[in-house]
Amino acid sequence: MAKSSLTDLLEQQEAPPSASPPIRTKKTPPPRTIHKPGEVNISAYFDPEVKAALRHVQAKTGKNIKACLAEALQLLFRRYNVAVTVSEE
Repeated sequence: MAKSSLTDLLEQQEAPPSASPPIRTKKTPPPRTIHKPGEVNISAYFDPEVKAALRHVQAKTGKNIKACLAEALQLLFRRYNVAVTVSEE
């Protein structure tokens, strides 16, 4: 079989597509990554003073923010007779 020249190969190719823009397909977002299996994120926005006060409590108690918030939520649930135990890991 004879070797094809570059010109022969280019002639055998199909004509390029028309100048219309490529069709965009909708990409599905990647699945959400669960950072802490068995736990959920609960967040809210507060005034900066609330964060400063929370940091002050953290410094006094030596607990981390999660433990301080868990204690506050436990007190709230107890006040309203909601039987939920909050883990302070």
